[in-house]
Amino acid sequence: MNCNQLIKVKPSHYDRKKYCSRKCKGEYQTKHPINQHLSKRKNVECNFCKTILLRKPSSIFETNFCNHTCKANYQSLNKNMFSHLIKRVKLQCKECEKDFYLTPYRAKTAVYCGNECSYKAISRNAKINFTRKRKVSCALCSKEFFKKQSVIKNFNFCSEYCMGVYYSESGLFSGENSGTWQGGDINYYGPNWRKQRREARKRDEYTCQDCGLTEIELGHELSVHHIIPFRKFQGDWEKANRLANLISLCEHPCHRRKHSNNQLVDDIV
Repeated sequence: MNCNQLIKVKPSHYDRKKYCSRKCKGEYQTKHPINQHLSKRKNVECNFCKTILLRKPSSIFETNFCNHTCKANYQSLNKNMFSHLIKRVKLQCKECEKDFYLTPYRAKTAVYCGNECSYKAISRNAKINFTRKRKVSCALCSKEFFKKQSVIKNFNFCSEYCMGVYYSESGLFSGENSGTWQGGDINYYGPNWRKQRREARKRDEYTCQDCGLTEIELGHELSVHHIIPFRKFQGDWEKANRLANLISLCEHPCHRRKHSNNQLVDDIV
């Protein structure tokens, strides 16, 4: 219909196929808008600023606006027409003690009338909480600083560094003062320990019984671990060093993991 070019169409498209391309269709509709869908648009007036708008019938409502600003201004001037604007709850600001209005769903959470009052209250409460702190001195460097009363202890430190140095030098949580103390390391496992250690490694084919690494792969000898800790035998080294109570393990991580598990078992018992 636009370029008068003959086109081939399916029989089922004979009555509706009128253009050879979208370009021709667009050009024809621009030239002849009367008989097209563009002619169905109607002029409506913005209810606030009275600007004339061209809208499709499906987009025309009882109230029409050109943008959100006009809509908000219109609703502000005609609050009585909108139920969600009519239902307001009266509250009193806890800072300035002035009345203000909010929607019902905010009535339980709102405390202040605006950000200015909120900032004032937060600032004042922060000063009050700060004055409740007590001045204490660092147990190591004697530096004075403030702490909450709920976190003040017998030993207070201004930093983690001071805490680490103090505990290291004083030994408050090491040796017999430690909650995990079990009597210290045992350096002597009896006169047959070296022999039993060799036999255990030979029996286990010089292979870690947990992860499977060999001494050749590790580059050094495996550790030999007492399945039941040596101290449980009260010095009876013959029973403690039986091959049935020994197992070959790599030092890290398998041997260390075994000792950690033993410690957990002892704590539970």
